Amino acid sequence: MSQPQAPFDAAIQRLSQQAMVRPVETLAELDALARSLGASPPAGSAVQLARVRGLAQVYQGQAAAGLALLMQAHEAAQAQPEPALQFAVARSLSMAQAQLGQPDAALAWANRALELAQKTADPDLLAEALSACGVALSRSGQTERGLQLYEQALPLFLARGATRNAVSVLNNLGINLKNLGRPQESLARFEQALALCEAQGLPDLGSVLRSNLPEPLLQLGRLAEARSAGERAVHELQHQGHRPGEASARRALGRVLLEAGESEAARQQFEGALALYQGLGDRIEEARIAQQLAQLHKAAGRFEQALQQLERAHELERALFNADFERRLSAQAVGTELAAAQHDASQERSRRREMEQAQLELMRLNEKLQSADREKSRLLVRLAQESRTDALTGLANRRRADERLADEWQRLRRHPGSRLSVALLDIDHFKQVNDRFGHALGDAVLRRLAELLAAQVRAGDLLARWGGEEFCAVFTDTEAAAALTACQHWRAAVQAHDWGSLQPGLSLSVSLGLADAREANDVADLLARADARLYEAKQQGRNRVVGPPP
Repeated sequence: MSQPQAPFDAAIQRLSQQAMVRPVETLAELDALARSLGASPPAGSAVQLARVRGLAQVYQGQAAAGLALLMQAHEAAQAQPEPALQFAVARSLSMAQAQLGQPDAALAWANRALELAQKTADPDLLAEALSACGVALSRSGQTERGLQLYEQALPLFLARGATRNAVSVLNNLGINLKNLGRPQESLARFEQALALCEAQGLPDLGSVLRSNLPEPLLQLGRLAEARSAGERAVHELQHQGHRPGEASARRALGRVLLEAGESEAARQQFEGALALYQGLGDRIEEARIAQQLAQLHKAAGRFEQALQQLERAHELERALFNADFERRLSAQAVGTELAAAQHDASQERSRRREMEQAQLELMRLNEKLQSADREKSRLLVRLAQESRTDALTGLANRRRADERLADEWQRLRRHPGSRLSVALLDIDHFKQVNDRFGHALGDAVLRRLAELLAAQVRAGDLLARWGGEEFCAVFTDTEAAAALTACQHWRAAVQAHDWGSLQPGLSLSVSLGLADAREANDVADLLARADARLYEAKQQGRNRVVGPPP
């Protein structure tokens, strides 16, 4: 994010970073900050206060209240013509949903944050958006893609001295590499992050990092180091009031103790983690811990307790997915096996066999459910892209062009010295092409023309298919004379192109109408002037550009 210009901005930026690791302390500082602003703070400041408070509440375990406050902040931000503010709220919502185990929602908000970051052209916001998308993709099972986005974001943070952000990305890289079975690389990323924390005096982040060290250390056979890191992380995070971190640390320590043969001590850590995840509303982790406890109880001969934990995991799985999927899978698979286990609970051998079968069915169900989640995430990303993309040419569609024009007009109102021009382009006699050669060739012509025009579009400008054989170009921060020159280059390029490579004897030309925002009252007026000049170009004989009067 851009360097803060006021004490309030600096405080909000610091508290936003702090909310994940010291939520209780953050909430107290927010109260003091709110009091300093008085009863009627500026609208943007009120949004920021609500955003950070909601995020801190989620990480403290108040999931419902935190999400409600974040949604209020989102609605309020929409009334503010500041993409950076809207970005901050969208990113916070993505972080909150990821923390609560909702990968689809996290990915949707991360994509929204990325769109807003691209609008601002702020490299800091872009880095944060890439990181948020990395988190959401990783949580949805697209780990390799998440790694790629983290690797893109990391050098951007490091180059700008954004240490907390860089540490967060390194931590996520370490987690993903661990999950991919690459413990040595995972440990290297965690140690790199810890070194940054020590160099910059960030003990709170260091505690969170240490909670992730036990698993790669355990994978590498370094049991004593894994135990020491886990015990230290639990102590520090409990002292800091960082409940998500403490839950993760207890779970990791439980696995280490289990590997060391201390099953009772492991059970205590798992039960502590379970209670924390319940309070946080993280149903996915709660279900996983319940399954782990079921295995411990089973190994100790406590079959009734094992069965209770399996039932608990089953109910949690049911709550995470839609009713149709529940009926087709959980009721038919796991429910049947659990009912049989309850019926034969008096027979130890039968009970053991049926519990093992129930576990197997739960694992199969989890795999199917996770696969469904991943497919939903991929569909969400694809739909977000397709909704603003022309399917035939791959250019932006009319919806995207309308959104961009509305945004640019608002920018002009805020910054009157800015420039904006719009051109409408139409293929001359295109109907004859379709009538003579068929619509398949017509489509090929449109694709070729799109490639030809797109090759000459400046970064920051927008080229869209407006409809049929008509295209729209949005020129930002460009004088009308320069936009007119760009249109002339397009016209000449189309005329000079070898259209015969598509169809022998084929030749094409285009007509363009250009309008400048300084002569228009609103977006509709701007487009109407461009359309009128396009018609004028057609009337004058086609294959020409008509722009504003000199």
